[in-house]
Amino acid sequence: MNIHEYQAKELLAKFGVPVPAGFAALSVEEAVEASKKLPGPLYVVKAQIHAGGRGKGKFVELGPDAKGGVRLAKTEDEVRAAATDMLGNTLVTIQTGDAGKQVNRLYVTDGVDIAKEFYLALLVNRATGRVSMVASTEGGMDIETVAHDTPEKIHSIDIDQATGFQPHHGRAVAAALE
Repeated sequence: MNIHEYQAKELLAKFGVPVPAGFAALSVEEAVEASKKLPGPLYVVKAQIHAGGRGKGKFVELGPDAKGGVRLAKTEDEVRAAATDMLGNTLVTIQTGDAGKQVNRLYVTDGVDIAKEFYLALLVNRATGRVSMVASTEGGMDIETVAHDTPEKIHSIDIDQATGFQPHHGRAVAAALE
């Protein structure tokens, strides 16, 4: 199952995990309206496609110097410009292949100060057929580079479907991130 970032954050919030405020948008005007609902003064406009590497991606239609699929904005006009650039265009990332994916939805969130980035993912490990929790202290936009250059900094913990997530899994992830 693939879900977008905004859907994942809705699920996390439903279970009490604090996430920055944000709103999905299907149009430029919805993106601008979303920014008006947020406290600001910094907004993040994010292309919603089923692929990682959006921030470093490139839009086929915009030329080589255009920004990627995750952009900071300080004003409504900057939100509007980012939304106009992204919606309906094709974003090519390290995970999409050359064909890229068309951006039909955005996620406009409140900008936050980032003291330290981590990477945490739940995925189906194709080798074991189990859900794996993958974590790294070197997370953020460069996780693919970390995986390639320093794979020892990425920790994977398999979770047995019969027993599900257990406290020892949480402790193992916490220890790996110290």
